Amino acid sequence: MNVCLGILFAGLLGAAWTCAQTPAEDENYVPPWMKEEAKEGGGLDWYVAPALGVSLIRETDINQFSGSTSGTTVSSSNGFLSYDPGFRMDVPIGARITEWFALEFAPGFMVNSLNYLQPNGDFTIGSQTVQGGQQVNLQGDYYQIPILANFLFTIPIDPRFTISAGFSVGGMVTAVQTDSVQGVTMENSDGISTALAFAYAGQFALDFPFEDNMQAGITYKYTGTGAQDFTGGSFFQFVQADNGTATQSVQAYFLYRF
Repeated sequence: MNVCLGILFAGLLGAAWTCAQTPAEDENYVPPWMKEEAKEGGGLDWYVAPALGVSLIRETDINQFSGSTSGTTVSSSNGFLSYDPGFRMDVPIGARITEWFALEFAPGFMVNSLNYLQPNGDFTIGSQTVQGGQQVNLQGDYYQIPILANFLFTIPIDPRFTISAGFSVGGMVTAVQTDSVQGVTMENSDGISTALAFAYAGQFALDFPFEDNMQAGITYKYTGTGAQDFTGGSFFQFVQADNGTATQSVQAYFLYRF
């Protein structure tokens, strides 16, 4: 999975860089939102900007981990969860209000594989006991669906590229699919838990316009949540500490103005 993500992201970076070369060939190129006709025209400048990239979740502190499946019980003290690198996709729909400010409705999707749980105290599952401080093997996936309102600010550095930055607020729907814990296979109904939490984000981007209604770029995003409670499922039950989940991502995007 990591190799495929690397190949995908390298291809997206190459495409964005290739697009960035086009304006350099025209010394008189002016981004569409800087043109006089754009300033004089009425209405909003609507666009869609799909983005693909990698998702990296910081180790998440948890307050408890417990549950049961097929007569097997599990219990643990507090500790933290670790995740593998994953995939992120966003499809923001936005409107440029002024030359330098835009609003976006930005739904997205992220998936990362679970790596391991490291409890601070002893971890017990059935007849097995793992001492505190050692890793407990987890197999499964961690899904995040951010639904955010983005507030973006653009700085026109050069006719060939701009810098944009912004912040976001909204919600995060999260689902955890657990296939096995320390070799114990989960039943399908037992391995799923969900949570809903407040979410926030910050982002920074390099933007490369290459047509009047198109541009490409590279975006860094930091997305955080409040504490999430996953005690609704039958087996994979845990409560995150107050700092919730923190996800960093790097994406290549393509923007099209209507």
